[in-house]
Amino acid sequence: MQALPDQGGTGFDDVVLLPESASEIDFDEVSLDIEFFGYPLRSPVIINAMTGGTAQAYGINRRLASFARRHGLAMAVGSETAALEDREAIASYAVARETNPEGLIIANVGMGTDLARAQKAVDLIAANLLQVHWNTAQELFMAEGDRQFRGLIARFHEVAQRVSVPVIAKEVGQGMTGPVARRFVQLGAQGIDIGGMGGTNFIAVEAWRRGMVVDREWLRWGVPTAASLGEVIAEVEPWVTVVASGGIRSGHDVAKALAMGAHAVGVAGPLMRLAVAEEGGEALDQWLDTLHATLKMIMVLSGVRTVAELKQRPLVMTGRTREWLQQRGYRAFLETLGQRDRFPAPMVDAISEKS
Repeated sequence: MQALPDQGGTGFDDVVLLPESASEIDFDEVSLDIEFFGYPLRSPVIINAMTGGTAQAYGINRRLASFARRHGLAMAVGSETAALEDREAIASYAVARETNPEGLIIANVGMGTDLARAQKAVDLIAANLLQVHWNTAQELFMAEGDRQFRGLIARFHEVAQRVSVPVIAKEVGQGMTGPVARRFVQLGAQGIDIGGMGGTNFIAVEAWRRGMVVDREWLRWGVPTAASLGEVIAEVEPWVTVVASGGIRSGHDVAKALAMGAHAVGVAGPLMRLAVAEEGGEALDQWLDTLHATLKMIMVLSGVRTVAELKQRPLVMTGRTREWLQQRGYRAFLETLGQRDRFPAPMVDAISEKS
C-alpha cells in the first residue's frame, strides 16, 4: 500500500500573536487552569476521541486515562458503536472511567445515533459530556461505510435536547463552517469541536485502507483548522463552548487557537502514537510537559497570567487564512482580533494634549 500523502496545513502559520515587550509576568505566575462546561481542568488540552472496541484499545485507553488523571485533562473515548452492539467491547471504553473515576470523561457516538443508544453510550462510561461526530466524507470513502444520510439532523436534535449530558457536535477532519456550527447550536448543541483540516484526514486513511490512489483535490477537501476556528468563533462564541482540533501539535498552535477564542484544544494523533509505544506513559508526560512549557513561555511573552487573559491579546491574521475569512464576510472579526491592545480614548487624548 502507498504511504499516506500530505494533506496540507492547518493555517496556523498565518496566525501571528503580538508580543508584549514590557511584560512583567513571572513564569511561575502563569496558570493553565480552565473551566470546561463548568468542570475545572489543569490544562486546556483535551485527549480527543481515538479508539475502543478491541483488546488493544483497552490498553491504549487505560494508558490515556491514567495520563489524563495525572495531569487533570479531559478525555474523550472513541466511537462507542462497538460497545453498543457487542457487550464484550464495553470494557475497552469503561476502562477510561475505571482508571480515572473523578475525571472528566466524554462519550462518543456517530451521527444518526438515536436517543436511546446515545444515552446508553453515556451510561456505559458514566460520561460527563457526549460528542456526536460527523464523518460523512469518511463514510463515503469507507468500503463498508454508510451512503444514506437523510434524517440525521432530526436525530441529532432529539439527542441534543433530551440526553442527560451536554452535547458537543464534532467534525472529524474536514473542518466545520461558521453557519453549520450555528445550525448545530440552534438544534441544541452546547459545544462545537471544529475538527479542522490539517490533522488526520480520514479520506486519506480510508483510501489507504483500500489501496486506492485519490485525487489531490480530495485530500484538500474541507476547511483548514485556523479558518474553521475563525468562522466558528465569529458565529457562536460566547454562547457555546468551542474546541479547536485538527493538527494541533505544539504549544504555539495551542496559544494561537486559544487567543483566537477557543475554550480548549483537542489532540488525538500525536497522543495515539505515544500511547502505543512501549514507553508510552513516560513519553506522554514528556510530550505534555514540553507543550505546557512552550505555552507558558508564550503567555509570559504576551504579558498574561491566565488563559482568559490570553484571549484578550491581539493577533494578526495573514495569508490564505486572512483571505479566506475576509471573503467569507468576517472582516469585523479580523479587525477585532488585531486591535485588542489599542489605547482607550482617554489615553489617546492625554497623549495628544502632552504633545
